[in-house]
Amino acid sequence: MSLKKLLSAFLVFALVFVVQSASAQDKTVTGKVTDSKDGSPVVGASVQPKGSRTGTSTRADGTFSINVGPNVTKLVITSIGFDAQEVSIEGKSSVDVSFVGTKGSNLNEVVVTGYGTRKIKDATGSIAAITPKDFNKGVISTPEQLFQGRTPGITVTPSSGEPGAASTINIRGVASLKGNSDPLYVVDGVPLDGGGTSGTSVGVEGTSTPKNPLMFINPNDIESISILKDASSAAIYGSRGANGVIIITTKTGKGKKGTFNFSSTTSMSSTASRYDLMDAPTFLTRFQATLVAAGLSPADVTAAVASTNRGATTDWQDQIFRTGVSQNFNLSWGFANKGTNLRLSGTYDKQNGIVKNSSLDRKTFRTNFSQKLAKDKLRFDVTMNLSNIKSEYAPNTNNAGYQGSLIGAALSFNPTNPIKQPNGLYFDQGDGNRNPVEMLDYFTDNDKINRVLTNISGSYMLTDGLTYKATFGYDNGKSEREAYADPRLSSGSFGGTTNVNGVDYQNGIQGNGRGTLQNLKATTTLVEHTLTYDKSFGGKHSINAVAGYSFQRYKTESVGKVAWGLNTPVVNAGDNFIKKMSNFKNNKDAFVPYYSQSDLQSYFGRVNYIFNEKYFLTATLRVDGSSKFGNNNLYGTFPAFAAKWRILKENFAQSLGNTFTELSLRLNYGKLGNSDGLPFSAADGQRTIYNGDTSLNNQANPKLKWEEATTKGVGIDFALKGNRVSGTIDYYFTKRKNIIFNDFVPGGFSASNRYLTNLPGLVTNKGLEFSLNVQAVKKTKFNWDIAYNMSFLKNVAKNVNKTINTGAVSGQGLSGAFAQIIKDDYPLYTWKMLDYQGLDKDGFAIYANGAQDAIFGSALPTFTAGLTNNFTFGRWNASMFLNTSRGFYVYNNTANALFLKGALKTAHNVTNEVGNSNENSINPGSVSSRFLEKGDFIRMSNLLVGYNFNLKKTKTIKSISATLSGQNLFLISDYSGLDPEVNVDKNIDGVASRGFDYAGYPKARTFSLGINVGF
Repeated sequence: MSLKKLLSAFLVFALVFVVQSASAQDKTVTGKVTDSKDGSPVVGASVQPKGSRTGTSTRADGTFSINVGPNVTKLVITSIGFDAQEVSIEGKSSVDVSFVGTKGSNLNEVVVTGYGTRKIKDATGSIAAITPKDFNKGVISTPEQLFQGRTPGITVTPSSGEPGAASTINIRGVASLKGNSDPLYVVDGVPLDGGGTSGTSVGVEGTSTPKNPLMFINPNDIESISILKDASSAAIYGSRGANGVIIITTKTGKGKKGTFNFSSTTSMSSTASRYDLMDAPTFLTRFQATLVAAGLSPADVTAAVASTNRGATTDWQDQIFRTGVSQNFNLSWGFANKGTNLRLSGTYDKQNGIVKNSSLDRKTFRTNFSQKLAKDKLRFDVTMNLSNIKSEYAPNTNNAGYQGSLIGAALSFNPTNPIKQPNGLYFDQGDGNRNPVEMLDYFTDNDKINRVLTNISGSYMLTDGLTYKATFGYDNGKSEREAYADPRLSSGSFGGTTNVNGVDYQNGIQGNGRGTLQNLKATTTLVEHTLTYDKSFGGKHSINAVAGYSFQRYKTESVGKVAWGLNTPVVNAGDNFIKKMSNFKNNKDAFVPYYSQSDLQSYFGRVNYIFNEKYFLTATLRVDGSSKFGNNNLYGTFPAFAAKWRILKENFAQSLGNTFTELSLRLNYGKLGNSDGLPFSAADGQRTIYNGDTSLNNQANPKLKWEEATTKGVGIDFALKGNRVSGTIDYYFTKRKNIIFNDFVPGGFSASNRYLTNLPGLVTNKGLEFSLNVQAVKKTKFNWDIAYNMSFLKNVAKNVNKTINTGAVSGQGLSGAFAQIIKDDYPLYTWKMLDYQGLDKDGFAIYANGAQDAIFGSALPTFTAGLTNNFTFGRWNASMFLNTSRGFYVYNNTANALFLKGALKTAHNVTNEVGNSNENSINPGSVSSRFLEKGDFIRMSNLLVGYNFNLKKTKTIKSISATLSGQNLFLISDYSGLDPEVNVDKNIDGVASRGFDYAGYPKARTFSLGINVGF
């Protein structure tokens, strides 16, 4: 063998040896870890060779690269909130892992945090994530009904049981007086204007609470609801985050081939409870006894009873209440394939209220579209929601006088009165007493709202990890409310004329009839630009940062007309009343036309930093400028900071790993602002121009400042070994200062006696929140999950240096009376009134402390809790939800105004309790603790049973499920009214009230049968 051949053979041998040696040593394995639920990357997952304690972590895009030894055949991949996985790498240099979330743990749920998303396990602030599996079931008119009672720190109090009624929503207490205390709503990235989109005048007398501003959203379209509760979470929204933020995200397409889904629900609703009124015979007996006790002569008593007894036996509650049948239909189609995501959905919802002539008719259409281009670097997103809503209103108001509107009339009208007279006209005494059936038939009140909400955005990945996004949002709502009063209504019972800016039209209803027309248009436009940077370094460092600019403009326009004097008289029972504005001779302004425009310009940024999945830091800053304020206070600066420490990652805590799979400590601090509820000209003074005359509504105050809420908080997240028990504990303390208030102008020398100013002092809220999730039973066929939450709240005003009155009490002789105060060292909405001690032997009220006012508790609950039990057994499933509120008081203004012995003496019906009492008929119904009651309650809010059908042999239909559910099934409470969870608006000079019950629309008990079909 030649030397050349020998050297060649040696080199070949050496090369083979080196290759074999290299292959017998380390090799590099790459891969990507994603969430099986949504395909999103799992960041910071631990990747280790089996048997080794060293390894690496996944990057921001879920990828990893690791060198392993020659004998390693498996990788162990773990991450909090997921089941650990062992992955074989024999003969492989690349592996992809799809992680499955740990059953019973919600740590891996993705929450929308505003301009981004985070996993719950990585969140530094207090955020609640609520998904369809947690939603309340049944007849759901508006989104907040989905999560009522489901998460700690949030109270939802419906204003009434009317379809589409507004709710008062408070996150971690309430502090504003003039401003709106409701949270900011963000729907698919568009912050909504907090005002309503419907007129509030009932057209004849009084006003009604605006309809819920969220009723244009179909609850079946909602994918998730994120609630940002603390400053570190909500600070990205700056001046609008002081009351918390609720982010609603709608559903997107699923499945490569496309999926159809159809669902339908039929529901039946009835009054959950009614007042225990006297029937006709009892009424006459007690009426006679009352007159005798009042000292009338036998002859006068006999005559009075004879004239009062009209011979009928009418249950007026039966005449106005009904069983409301509701129908809901939903159809959706969507797919997700090769960078394209599309979902289309439509709904028709017809809800008939339990009070006659009240209903909600809603049609919505929604499209969510997303397209990726240029190798997924370029992305376009379009969401659009179109809605048409028609509401029918029963003649019920917030501020009915002593005569009462519909429900007040039904409670007090003489039960011996007939419904109609022999001539076919309604029985009408013409003395101020109102026939409820006549009101239903002779008042017509309807509105229609068309609303479009759209969000169009485009994003481009400039470099690895850096993305630019431009967003345009548009929200436009138009409403028209039309109401008519029949000319056959008597002026004695239905009086009143229209007064506009001091001009009285002298347009009484009797003989004239009346029509009113209100038009309201609310428009919001939004332009935003953001840069997002998301990158991991060295396997231990991860940064997610966003910086942006936002400009949002709000416009509101409203006009109204009133008409009277019919072209064709309507007198007899058979006459036709044509309900058109053009059918009247006279048309005038119903109120002064209104226009407002305000702008909000913002700069914001947030940085999230994670080190080794152990230390989490968040810093947020937003600067907002609002045209509502003067030049010196135009801008507000709102910073926030938060940190999270995953204790189990520390070496000293390794022994805790035998007990916990998650144990983290969170800290947060931040400052937020509030300007909601202010008029557009708060600093300049608001002027009205009408018929050439100018009047000043509010004196200018260029020194007006933003409300500021400073929040501190600490929280603990934990999960026990096996993840069958997990929960959170949070403590927070918030101080609200510069509270905006509609005060009297100092000195009193002003064209307007009011101006907006900042109160001295502050309002504090501090509380504890607990949530606990327990997988009580985990079997092959049977599972039982428990979710419990509770909250403790203490609210107090400090250094306000004045007493502010609110809570106007309605009733005959009670004009100007109030029942609530805001006072230093007491909670907001503290009750102040006479301390009732019972009746003396003569039936007169006894009051403590020399009949001086005393201070009682507040209308704000100090404790709330919710308990959910979910069961699955084979194809069956069931859910039961109970909630409670405690430590608050309700003022029963209904009893104060209507249920007195003096009312019975004047032939008005009362409850059996009052009719049988020894109260003297001339005992005045003073505002007192006689009508103040504890509101503590426990409610069975939801009970559901469902079944999933077996469709193995069906090719077209992929799934069918059916559910039977009940809402508001029972209530445990000592409150004597219908329901203690009520909030009729009784504000004074714009200062909000809380906890009043006055002849409001009652809550319903509802049973629903639903079916869901997937194709």
